[in-house]
Amino acid sequence: MGKKIWVSFIIIIILLIPLFGYEFWYVPNYSGDDYYTFVGNSYKEIIEKDDSGNDYREYYYNQKSYDKNGNEKLLKFNSTLGRPIKANNYLKVTYNDKHQQVISWQKVEKTNVPRKSLEQILK
Repeated sequence: MGKKIWVSFIIIIILLIPLFGYEFWYVPNYSGDDYYTFVGNSYKEIIEKDDSGNDYREYYYNQKSYDKNGNEKLLKFNSTLGRPIKANNYLKVTYNDKHQQVISWQKVEKTNVPRKSLEQILK
């Protein structure tokens, strides 16, 4: 009986390792809180040269963004598209507190923006 209990205990521990890895490593590093913002033409364009001497452009944004409860946060992020984000779009921006940076953004329809966030954006 004692051997079965130890084997069961070890199997349970092995099965819980991925769950703990997800909760204590992946979630703090690769997820975050969602904020919503409206993008106009409010970007800063920076032109730099790559190693070959060719120009490339980066577009940076400083946006007032709002969580689902309407709480404001100033978020800084850039367009990874090689061009500015299309103007007059609503974005859902995911901010990671641990790294204090935006980890992703995506376009959303106005109808998908939470009501309290939308009220703050439209003020």
